[in-house]
Amino acid sequence: MESTEIKNQLKMTYDELVDYLLKKYGPAQYDYFRNESCKSKNSKVSRTNEGLYCHHIDENKAILLSNDKFAINNPFEYQKANRLVYCNVLEHLILHIKIVEEPKNENANQMEIQGIGGAVCFICPQINDYFNGYEFKQQYLINIFSLIENNFNDYIDILKYFLDVVEKNPIYKLIVTKERLSVGWDQQIVKKVYDQL
Repeated sequence: MESTEIKNQLKMTYDELVDYLLKKYGPAQYDYFRNESCKSKNSKVSRTNEGLYCHHIDENKAILLSNDKFAINNPFEYQKANRLVYCNVLEHLILHIKIVEEPKNENANQMEIQGIGGAVCFICPQINDYFNGYEFKQQYLINIFSLIENNFNDYIDILKYFLDVVEKNPIYKLIVTKERLSVGWDQQIVKKVYDQL
């Protein structure tokens, strides 16, 4: 992935980035869950063999839409193929940052903070571990991280952008710190990342 592409993505709105990624990777062909019970994920929706994540476009309205316990409490329309977009792991992070950056969607669940949990609790720790030299065993994670092996500096630029977004919000500022964005899954600071921020 090229640095200029990442810089351009950071300038886009959430909707522009979704449209860009739909053109880049093509639309999803299958719904995320097999049916409205949201109990079983449709395995055909996965493109991790290509190193791509599947992101729910409506995560700007509801959190954890890939989790059956949360999905069932939201409209099934959010699980439809036309509400999914593919992205690599850095693009996934940017999508979540864009959700945080933009005003809360008027149709968003009120008692949730969209975007931030996915970025801070899931995506960043995984990327931090990767750039700290952790060797993933699962093939899908090997595929995912092979796409960004030369993008450490771009990742740091994305985190700096994220910190700027957070600085403008008094609540986010309390939750998201330089230290918090630098930890791996074990909650230990990855010095290589922390020192660059």
